[in-house]
Amino acid sequence: MNALTQLIDRWTEALTPEHLRQDIQVYKRVRMFILSHLFGPFLGHPVTIYLFLNDPNPWPHVHILGLSVTLFWFFPIALQFFPRRYELLAITSVANLNFAILITAYHFGGVSSPLLMWFLVVPLLAFFYLGSGVRTSVAIFAQIVIGLAAFYAVYLMNRSFPMHIPLEEMVDVTMISMLCASLYIFFMASYYASVVDSQSELLKEIDRHQATMDDLTAAKEEAERANGAKSEFLAKMSHELRTPLNAVLGYSEILLEDAELDGNGEQIADLQKISAAGKHLLAMVNDILDISKIEAGKTELFLEDVDLDQLIEEIEVTARPLAAKNTNVFEVIKDGELGTAHLDLTKLRQATFNLLSNASKFCQNGKITLEVKTIEQDGRPMLSMAVHDTGVGISKEALASLFQNFTQAHASINAKFGGTGLGLSLSKNLCRLMGGDITADSVLGEGSVFTITVPMRVEALAPAEMSEEAVDETLKDAAAELRKLNEADQMLSTSADANSPSLGTVLVVDDDPEYLEIMDRMLRKENLNPILTSDPASALHLARTVRPALMLIDVLMPDVDGWELVETMKNDPVTRDVPTIMVSIMDDPKSGAPQLADGFMSKPVDSAKLRKVLQLHLGKKAA
Repeated sequence: MNALTQLIDRWTEALTPEHLRQDIQVYKRVRMFILSHLFGPFLGHPVTIYLFLNDPNPWPHVHILGLSVTLFWFFPIALQFFPRRYELLAITSVANLNFAILITAYHFGGVSSPLLMWFLVVPLLAFFYLGSGVRTSVAIFAQIVIGLAAFYAVYLMNRSFPMHIPLEEMVDVTMISMLCASLYIFFMASYYASVVDSQSELLKEIDRHQATMDDLTAAKEEAERANGAKSEFLAKMSHELRTPLNAVLGYSEILLEDAELDGNGEQIADLQKISAAGKHLLAMVNDILDISKIEAGKTELFLEDVDLDQLIEEIEVTARPLAAKNTNVFEVIKDGELGTAHLDLTKLRQATFNLLSNASKFCQNGKITLEVKTIEQDGRPMLSMAVHDTGVGISKEALASLFQNFTQAHASINAKFGGTGLGLSLSKNLCRLMGGDITADSVLGEGSVFTITVPMRVEALAPAEMSEEAVDETLKDAAAELRKLNEADQMLSTSADANSPSLGTVLVVDDDPEYLEIMDRMLRKENLNPILTSDPASALHLARTVRPALMLIDVLMPDVDGWELVETMKNDPVTRDVPTIMVSIMDDPKSGAPQLADGFMSKPVDSAKLRKVLQLHLGKKAA
């Protein structure tokens, strides 16, 4: 039975027009329509043949019956020519069946005709073909009523039925008719039941897949929430770690300068180790913070027009001494004039320096080459920067996981060369933010090639939307957390060295008391008079009162945005001409920095960076 069902399925599928297969319910009805019209005439013609052989005068009623039954074979053919008239063809077919049954019953027995049993097939087939809609029910019921009314009207006109074959001689055709009708209904019902069963199994399978998909969706959402929570945690922890690191590096630098002035060699060596360890830890925290920001979708692109030829010259100046530490030769190969690109200069430079730093670390007494050229990829102009080295190389197995967080080519790499395994992952993510990528190719023992490809014109990222409630809640949490740090230091603190003449007044606005203390000591060493405040609300009043020569303003402060504060300063006629330097624990200045502030420094602020700023804005005597 299954083999026969499969064979019938292939036939009916081949005869079903394409557009009728889109809806599974319509497709099922069309298959029943085609099936009944292919096999129905085989079960109807035995009655026609019997009547033709036993009726002494078969013309024209038996011939009309034979033509009507044969006509059913042409309906599947008509469906191929008129596939969008399926409903009309189905209703016409039911009407033809209704006509064939009634005309045969009228001529052979009337209301006592054994052929009237076929009349029960009419509504069955109609609902197989057209479903159980209201319009279908009305159309089929109307056909039955009209057919019976015509049958009875003809009888009333003649007051009798023709008697072509006496009823007592129609026992044989009655048995044939009952057998054919039963086989027809049995066959159609069996096939319909098999279709329903297969559909039920299909629906069960769909339900199982739907349940699995729901479980996978829930697991995916849970994983995304966990990943977001992890990224948020890393971002907060990295920020909290950088704050005390500012104090460690600041105080170690102050002590190191004092030790150098005193000529204490033993302390100098120890303090240099403390400073180096602090800077290494700060670099690692910065990488973690950058990666967590990228994963949380909070990294912004600061796009600008970049002179690529000038950029490569700057990279060469910085990378040459880096390569020379392990006695490597550094070479730059440039494919003519590169022109101008529109991208994030800071992120491209960071990714390139990461690759050059790795090459310099893992290559000794070898050669490092930076090959830069413009290429076309998928119809877009791209910048290609390939870093070649003749170092230790990487195995094929290690290449597969090389760009994962905290991953290195081999466990022995960390023991010999150090590192956290974050640089390559961060660099790849930075390039992907700009629509590019980093690829790696290496041969163990021979060297490696890391290639950066980024578009020449990077499209700006769409800003992530955040509800007003989430913004307010985040600001409240941040404000409450930061208030705990400066509850003990809400008053103005000033200090000045009375024994030496001041070269000017510098106003420092920051919510971190330890940072204010470090800046106080650094500025006094430069013979400057620092005015320190941890209350941003008082900054404008102080600036108007003391008329400072320079202002250092933190970007991230509770309740008050540093950029808003400096904008207020620049709009005030008294303080608008005072040079303003923005200071932040974040590496990237806001895109509006050139318009609002006169400069930007990232924390921790060391004495060398501070002297450069003082020299630029206060003159050589201040430095």
